[in-house]
Amino acid sequence: MVTLKDIAARAGVSMMTVSRVINGNQGGKVSETTAQRIRTIADEMGYVPNSSARSLAARSSRIIAAVLRNTDNGNPLADPYSSLFLGIIIKTMQQKGYYVMVHFVQDYSDITLSLRSWRAEGAIFLGVFDSEMRKIRNENQMALVFTDSYSNVRQVSNVGIDDYKGGALAAEHFLSRGHRRLAFAGPLADSTGVISERLAGFSETLSQAGVILPENQIYNQAARSTEEILSAIMKSEERPTGLFVTSDQIASEIYIAAHHMGIAIPDDLSLIGFDDFPLERISTLGLTSIHQDIEEKAALACDILLRRIADPDIPSESQTLDVKLIERESVKYL
Repeated sequence: MVTLKDIAARAGVSMMTVSRVINGNQGGKVSETTAQRIRTIADEMGYVPNSSARSLAARSSRIIAAVLRNTDNGNPLADPYSSLFLGIIIKTMQQKGYYVMVHFVQDYSDITLSLRSWRAEGAIFLGVFDSEMRKIRNENQMALVFTDSYSNVRQVSNVGIDDYKGGALAAEHFLSRGHRRLAFAGPLADSTGVISERLAGFSETLSQAGVILPENQIYNQAARSTEEILSAIMKSEERPTGLFVTSDQIASEIYIAAHHMGIAIPDDLSLIGFDDFPLERISTLGLTSIHQDIEEKAALACDILLRRIADPDIPSESQTLDVKLIERESVKYL
């Protein structure tokens, strides 16, 4: 394979000079005579630019960044939601002739440098970036689309779902089955956001029916293990009969821990999840879950991003998709 170093050696110039010519960045630093000689030598040697070089040579880099929050140094793609969402983004953008660069970040300082170094035309953000959204927008003059944001920053595009309604639907279903002592578990972190909206919809709907969700039955799944949460529920003086968790991933962990602890679902504890992923590998028992259309959500994020790339002056837009409860066998009648 012919390299820039090979061309530079034959042309008697530096690799930097060859790179400027090949990538169209000579900008007066290389004479046209020298540039033409380098291009001729590259053609004679059969040099083929890689995709990165071709992108840099063009006005359009054809690069889209997919940025995922990674606060615990784990693998964000171990989460089924992130994997499915990202897969749809990659497939959709590739069909439109774009390359997708995936980047895991822990905080805001990791974002701008990567976007600039890639010369990305746009970026889709998966995860919670609300506290940093204003900085991201101000320092990156490109098409940006956020997902699941509850930030009050205007002039940004966002695609989300009706998380509050999801919590309300879970509460209504428990109530319709006769449950009055209930618990909630999720990765509680901020006072605003996806998890807090689901909790608010759940607790407020219960309250409207005269049922109180006790503070000691609201469990921070980020701070306590699944086993600890289940143990606390089962040892409660007024033991909850039902548990609402904020993702099917957590629900799958509940199934596994409950099996090892001898807790039967739904006989000992009814369960409602969120996302509506297939859990056949965990249990033959169907999980009642709040369904969100992840494929539609990802496709809509791509559609908005492409429109903003084509016309940076169009107004920002926010879209909120509906949710629905899918009833299966994990909630019993009392």
